Amino acid sequence: MKSHHHVALSLLTLCISQQLYAQTNANSVQSASNVQTVAAATSNAASSDVPSVTLETIKVAANAKTGTALAQKISEMPAVTQVIREADIQAQATGNRTVGDILAQLVPSLGVSSGSVSNYGTTMHGRPVQYLLNGVPLSGSRSLSRELNSIDPEQIERVEVLSGATSIYGAGAAGGLINIVTKSTAGYGLTRQTRLGINSSREFESDSLGYHVGQSLGYGGERVYGNLDVDYETTGGKFDSHGDRISPDANQTDNQDTDTISVNANLGFDISDTKTMNLAATYYDSEQDTNYGVDYGDNLSVLLKGTTPSLRAIDGAKIENQPYNTKSSVNLNYNDSDFLGSNLSLTGYYRDEKARFYPSGKLFNKQAQEVWVNNGLTDADTLGKLLGAAAVVTQSEADIEVMGLRAAMQTETDVMGKNTLFSYGADFERENSEQTYYGQDLDTFQTSNGLISKSNGITYNGGPKTTIDKWGAFINADVDMTDKWHTSAGVRYQNIKSDTDRFVPIYEQLLEDYFADPRINGVANAYGIDYQAGDVEAGSSEHDKVLFNLGTSYQLTDDDQVFANFSQGFTTADVQRALRDVRAGYVVNSDNIQPISINNYELGWTGTRGDTSAKISGFYNDSDKTVRFTNDYTVEVVDTDERIYGAEASVTHDLNKDWQFGGSLAYTRGQYKRDGDWLELDAVRLTPFKGTAYAQYNFSEDSNIRLQALAVGGSDKAFKDQQNDPDASAQPLTGYATFDVLGQVKLPVGRMGYGVYNILNKDYQSVYHQTTFNDLNRLPASGTTYGLSYTVDY
Repeated sequence: MKSHHHVALSLLTLCISQQLYAQTNANSVQSASNVQTVAAATSNAASSDVPSVTLETIKVAANAKTGTALAQKISEMPAVTQVIREADIQAQATGNRTVGDILAQLVPSLGVSSGSVSNYGTTMHGRPVQYLLNGVPLSGSRSLSRELNSIDPEQIERVEVLSGATSIYGAGAAGGLINIVTKSTAGYGLTRQTRLGINSSREFESDSLGYHVGQSLGYGGERVYGNLDVDYETTGGKFDSHGDRISPDANQTDNQDTDTISVNANLGFDISDTKTMNLAATYYDSEQDTNYGVDYGDNLSVLLKGTTPSLRAIDGAKIENQPYNTKSSVNLNYNDSDFLGSNLSLTGYYRDEKARFYPSGKLFNKQAQEVWVNNGLTDADTLGKLLGAAAVVTQSEADIEVMGLRAAMQTETDVMGKNTLFSYGADFERENSEQTYYGQDLDTFQTSNGLISKSNGITYNGGPKTTIDKWGAFINADVDMTDKWHTSAGVRYQNIKSDTDRFVPIYEQLLEDYFADPRINGVANAYGIDYQAGDVEAGSSEHDKVLFNLGTSYQLTDDDQVFANFSQGFTTADVQRALRDVRAGYVVNSDNIQPISINNYELGWTGTRGDTSAKISGFYNDSDKTVRFTNDYTVEVVDTDERIYGAEASVTHDLNKDWQFGGSLAYTRGQYKRDGDWLELDAVRLTPFKGTAYAQYNFSEDSNIRLQALAVGGSDKAFKDQQNDPDASAQPLTGYATFDVLGQVKLPVGRMGYGVYNILNKDYQSVYHQTTFNDLNRLPASGTTYGLSYTVDY
């Protein structure tokens, strides 16, 4: 990695020098009244500076910024809801921690972090999650699984979590919705915050050192208010529990040796006492610059012959085009709280995402063998020699552009003596996506054992250029039946249309090049093979559905509440990804691109007993189709029934004013039907049995120390079941548990945060690295890592 350490140290020096002039009495800032959120609490609630994993609800003031322009208060949704506050996030953010790491610890039903830049396989209740950033969808029909690698954790104000689908959000939120709300308005006057951080591996290797520098500026006036956050981070290499450097992730890329800048800007203007305008923009750019490569073995034996990889990181890599991940978003919202006696919210948004992956090898020997056999060549020895050339090295780049409009209104009225809130509106979103594979010089790649990668000028299609239009209309009613009984019902019409351009599938391109190769061409001519790549004509598909949701909650006592909820989700598979591996002549139409309908059911209880708060819920959902990767890593939409069920629980207890304890459990199971038998779904689809626990001691002066644990249960049931399915790709899962120590110390000026993660130096693999892709992905997790931060407000 080229040295950026001197740049980071210069910035650190500059920021520290700036603090010599900081006003230490400016830490207490009055919050602007138009952005306050009021946490729902009881007399037994824990103090606000204690991170917790309870599924608490929150009441959001009518004119508070939610980013999503929520046409319904999250506290009134009779479903599993959770709001993670800024203090909880910041307590977890010290060191090289991602949003995925933090949410895995704090959201019971969410899958654990992958340890890479990808959140592929991170589901809730066994279904995809719709991620939003200030209301701009980070999840779309085409997903690069980078949603949780889109913002610096230090810039997050809160995270809103909703399980299941609703009529208000419709497509994409089959398993739930997670809205990441960035910091917005400041208090009255000028506010500033400076953030410094450093992190390292257990051995304090120089290659593992990372630095973080951040600065925030805010201003709050009578009518105008705004906020600007800029964070820069440089990360080093990751080292396992044995002190060995971890190999790069050749499938999804990782964040080793990266430089990242994250910008969050927000500007608000009160046009009048009832009318407001808010502009939010984010920019995130993470670029890798590494000298380490994957160990493919001598002459690429791991790729070409299937030998077992060493999983070592090999120094000396020279990658012509290093991986990167860039996102930008803009969200403009207009709100009128007294529009014809109702609340009107208009939102327009735009998001652009680009990513380049790590170069990786791909075999197409099965496709080549099929052509040989169909033309009469069946001799195994001859085929073995010829198929050795059926390999290619490519580097993928993807570009996704999304724009949308949303109009929502809320009207409070009285219906037959019942206080009723009607939420209604419409939304439209257009998503354009394309993906290209850039061929790499195979001879150079092979002679260097995969360390040198440079373009050969050939490009391949990663599926067709795709445009997807989604539009919907919804209405939802929240009714207070009594002072203890609340109901909610809604209906949504959802339409999804996809248009794909004419394209030549990647296997068609690869086979044409293969049979034209001078090493192969002579034999091909002898068998009359003159392979010409075919194409797939432009096509379109369109589907629509009416979705319903119905829920209720009842306050049994002052300390007990029960709830039940039914909701429906509707989505399509990743069209571009699913079409990537088809062959010439495939017809794209509504019959071949089928949507997936999901029914969600939830039942739960929440309550308090003295200084103890708890919540427990059960869920069941089913669908008429399932989406999966096969052994060849192609995507299939299988027309078969699928069922998923489970339960989750959380508890917190205040032993006294100094000690707090808490924990959570989440259990998920699911099966799909094949030939009349129910086969277990694997850990790529389902969050394995997961538990968290913590104990925290609070010192005086806002200082604390916390011990926390995260445990994942192992299982080989899906692996055994799916032996009866030749297209399945399930892997056995080994359970593990990790422990962290973290805390905060109040200083005369500012505060210090510290974290020691995987304190027992556990040797394990994350769920993602155990269950996805091939043997090259069986990478170990990081051993013990350290983080130290300093934050000052002035």
